Amino acid sequence: MEQKQYGKSWYPSGALEFAGFWSDGMANGEGCLYYQDGCTIQYDGTFRNNAFDGFGRMYRSDGTLHYEGVWDQDRPHGRGTYYYADGRTVWYEGSLCHEQRQGYGCLYREDGTLEYAGEWKNDRRHGHGRLYHTDGQTVIHEGEFAHGFRNGYGRSYWIDGTQISEGEWCCDVLNGFGILYDEQGENVIYDGQLFNGVRRGSGISFLPDAIPEYEGEWDWNAKNGEGTLFYENGAIRYEGSFADDCFHGFGREYSQSGQLLYAGMWHQGSRAASGI
Repeated sequence: MEQKQYGKSWYPSGALEFAGFWSDGMANGEGCLYYQDGCTIQYDGTFRNNAFDGFGRMYRSDGTLHYEGVWDQDRPHGRGTYYYADGRTVWYEGSLCHEQRQGYGCLYREDGTLEYAGEWKNDRRHGHGRLYHTDGQTVIHEGEFAHGFRNGYGRSYWIDGTQISEGEWCCDVLNGFGILYDEQGENVIYDGQLFNGVRRGSGISFLPDAIPEYEGEWDWNAKNGEGTLFYENGAIRYEGSFADDCFHGFGREYSQSGQLLYAGMWHQGSRAASGI
């Protein structure tokens, strides 16, 4: 490679196209590429064989900063920062792989507040990360992501920082086993299976102070199927079939002392026939 020399090139219109270092007839080293007006910088940084390669800054045609960071053959690659249209507010800051967000990085809203911090793959949230409330400080979800969605184990929070839930997520909703908390984020109100964010499958609901209320089957947030309802002292109140939160089908009702009160059929919460 011949020794680098400083030089310039011009557009056919006569406007300045490039000013910087050359070797072997190509831009190599530090230089500036201009838009066709010959005044507005398009790229300012390192070149290798006429390509953006190394650290450099890319500007929009209005002069605002679009990207600054590492390049590889005309593509952002490595650590870099993208900016919103004002050229000052950071949109994304972190790792890149051939223009796509990959590795650890932070995404910001247009007002400058942090929206997401965590792992990326193929330009989407993928791996462990945190989502933030619009204040940019309060975490509203922390856990695993896949292909841009909350997928895998994660915890969600109210805007005051108290915990809402924890468990398995799929496509941004709770799916699988999970735990739901009260508004104070201190007491568990449900521990069991969830589908599309609602109670469905087997699970336990709780009264305050972690006292079990019901253990059994659920469907669309209601007691449906076989289950057991408890008194506040922990004694069994009813065991048997439920439908839409009502005793329905065969079941046994007990007093708080454990005495059997009724065993037989129920219909929408009422005894349907004479029983034992």
